[in-house]
Amino acid sequence: MAALMVLMILGVAAPASACIFTYTLVGQSGSVSLTPDTPTPVAVGQTYRIDIAMREDHGNCRIEPEDTLFLLDEARWRLNRETQPMVLLSEIVWEPVGTTRYTTTIEFRVGQPGLWTVDVIRECTRGGYRGALLFDAG
Repeated sequence: MAALMVLMILGVAAPASACIFTYTLVGQSGSVSLTPDTPTPVAVGQTYRIDIAMREDHGNCRIEPEDTLFLLDEARWRLNRETQPMVLLSEIVWEPVGTTRYTTTIEFRVGQPGLWTVDVIRECTRGGYRGALLFDAG
């Protein structure tokens, strides 16, 4: 009973995300769903695509999809920046798929071995979103 109470308190205390994201990684060997905070293997020198779908689970969001931040190891992921371990090859352009749904595609090349984190962040007063995509480049 005490454990149930703790879970209920934690569930109420932890802010829920106001946006729902799904990610699909597409590479030469096929596609795989990405799960935030779970490392996904990628190969150095290979080019990949991430298909992203975002759904606002509340109405009247004031944060534009274009205000979504993509940080690669805590720095803004910039187009064609060869000094970053994963090189962003395409601009991030969101397309509406209804009133509360959007999609975008990110193309990138893995330039360096390591465990790289892409943080996806939407900051707003309704909970926003924070997700970390982990790429294990070996």
